Amino acid sequence: MATLPQVKTGYLKGCRGLILTPLNPDGSMPTNPTRHAVKTAQSVSVELETVEGESGELRGGDRVLARFEEHSVVVGANLTFTDARFDAQVAQIIGGGQLIIAAEGGDERVIGWVAPTIEEQGQRMPFQLEVYIANYNKSGGVDGFLKYTFPYCIGYAPSIEHQDQEWGTPEFEIRARENPATGESYVRKEFVDQLPPELE
Repeated sequence: MATLPQVKTGYLKGCRGLILTPLNPDGSMPTNPTRHAVKTAQSVSVELETVEGESGELRGGDRVLARFEEHSVVVGANLTFTDARFDAQVAQIIGGGQLIIAAEGGDERVIGWVAPTIEEQGQRMPFQLEVYIANYNKSGGVDGFLKYTFPYCIGYAPSIEHQDQEWGTPEFEIRARENPATGESYVRKEFVDQLPPELE
């Protein structure tokens, strides 16, 4: 098979932003999806979730008579996302719970977030996650982006550490799996030339 040239170099650095899109409970995309941009992402780590294959052997006397070994299977990815600021809507999309909204002079504003109850955590709402990473060319300039699309994610309420003279940065745990509604794989990676308008 001939080797095809790649459209971008693939030298990746930093995290330029995320887009969260809440899904229907079955994993399908809503008719009018709402996209929430995160421009303050500090880091996103992606670790594969693997189910180890079983192995064993049949012995007779001191000899191995037969052996079997199943292949391990990657079933998804576990992500850790750190934001530079507390965004209540991000906490609600990823971790569930409710936004606290107040009307100020007729305008509604988000003033906080309430974590989900134990009962509510049993009915987590899925979301799609897009992650954009800068692609650098050989001369050190940004030449487009690598876009990760995780089509079906479930998240957890953020953890955060507050200490003297240090910034408190929320950290989210996210599980990306195959989308049960569409059959899409747990991740798609593709090079794009520009960031989406929400992240400009």
